[in-house]
Amino acid sequence: MLFLKKFSKSFLTSIIILLSITLIVTILNYIGLFNLKMVTIFSYITPFISLFIGGITMGKGCLNKGWLEGIKYGLICVFIFVIFNYLAFDSFFDIANIILYIITLIASTLGSMIGINLKNGED
Repeated sequence: MLFLKKFSKSFLTSIIILLSITLIVTILNYIGLFNLKMVTIFSYITPFISLFIGGITMGKGCLNKGWLEGIKYGLICVFIFVIFNYLAFDSFFDIANIILYIITLIASTLGSMIGINLKNGED
């Protein structure tokens, strides 16, 4: 139950950050400050940022082994991304998506390791 509480808090943080960055990039694209190439770059960077910060939130909530909590968090989020890509875009696996999933898994793991060290620094 504790993992579910930590996961839901971290996942909500990630979703809020993901939607906020997407909204900002969309507005800047609409205004004309970003071109299509910048939007494409941000579409790859945004999941990394959101899962990294979600991993920090996850790491602050655990007692030890932040890397393991980050891997669990990242695997669940990657599973959700795979299901979303399959249902929404009808693309299951290609090499670009696999690389994206691996990098987001690494980002959540690093975020969780940093988060557990931030929590220990506050004590």
